[in-house]
Amino acid sequence: MPVTDCCPACGYPVVGIRPQPRPVARPVGTAPEADWYFKPIRDNFDAPRPSFSPLSTQPLMVVMVAYGLLLAGLIAVAFLAAVYDATTTEELSEWMVGAGIVSTLLTAIAWCWVWREAQQPVPASTRSIAWLVSFPALALLVGLNITFITILRELLRPFGVPDGPRIELTWFTVLLMCAQPAVVEELFFRQMVLGVFRKRMSLHLAVWLTALMFALAHLGQIVAMPYLLVAGGLFGYARVYGGLPLAMLLHFVHNFVVIVYGAWG
Repeated sequence: MPVTDCCPACGYPVVGIRPQPRPVARPVGTAPEADWYFKPIRDNFDAPRPSFSPLSTQPLMVVMVAYGLLLAGLIAVAFLAAVYDATTTEELSEWMVGAGIVSTLLTAIAWCWVWREAQQPVPASTRSIAWLVSFPALALLVGLNITFITILRELLRPFGVPDGPRIELTWFTVLLMCAQPAVVEELFFRQMVLGVFRKRMSLHLAVWLTALMFALAHLGQIVAMPYLLVAGGLFGYARVYGGLPLAMLLHFVHNFVVIVYGAWG
């Protein structure tokens, strides 16, 4: 009786095993045309292409336009104050109120526009550490600032440069120069700008780019801009690791100490 089950290579009889067809070699990373539309294979080989949408850039555009309008508004207020020769503390306070109203309205409109994109979760493991570390860092930073102001004042005094008007410490000045910037500027820079930047770049780049924008927004304090850059970095990391209330509180305490020194120092 002839044996039909034989090895196709050597002809040796194989009992109970049917030879399988030889596999066909295929190039790596390809699929046979007949199986191309078989769903599991199609999912592996035909990856979806990323689609570009203009809406993906909308929050960044809102942030940059709002920042440009903020700078334009501050420049306009400073120009009008110079035109009307505002030199006394009362006159300067009136123009500062105008600048505060402009920045508050602009921040409210822009933040409401991108508030979803600007959300920033705070890690629970870093919140307590951030609150403990931030205030000693702020004390060191304020001490350096006061030292710098004192040295600069003494260096300029022989050249007849006036010290500038004294700030009267009242509830109005605390509200205008401490509370309003602590809330509005932190909402604008550390919540809105930083929140949008963090989704498009690394964390540290987002923090320091936001700090640079924060320093440049203080157009009337050109000499203090390097210090404000460092302060903005501190507020940014406080926002990232400790939350927005911590950044606001640090900003308030910082401005309050500086105002007290300006009034009594």
